[in-house]
Amino acid sequence: MEAHTMVLSTAKVALPEVTTVEFVTGLINRGLTQVEYFGVEIDNHCDIISDDMQQVSSEITYIDIHFDSEQRIAYDSLNETEVDSLTVNMLQECRAEIRTDSKDITIYL
Repeated sequence: MEAHTMVLSTAKVALPEVTTVEFVTGLINRGLTQVEYFGVEIDNHCDIISDDMQQVSSEITYIDIHFDSEQRIAYDSLNETEVDSLTVNMLQECRAEIRTDSKDITIYL
């Protein structure tokens, strides 16, 4: 089993009381997210954020997605559109455990 982490970001959004898969896929499908990291599992998105980004982090909503796969993923071979498509498909096909804090979303698939 391979463990993966994907970190998406978007301008800070007001999170609903109950964050759903539909809410997250809506952000992705409307082109409001960008891929910050896609690779081996990391413990915290802060591990991949530069010092410059720390300053603007309060205005960004991060969506951390953690999942396992049976096969390796060639991260560098996927463009952002392919990553978005992979993400939406996984969110719709898997049972997601979604956690939120005051501005960020963490999803376990």
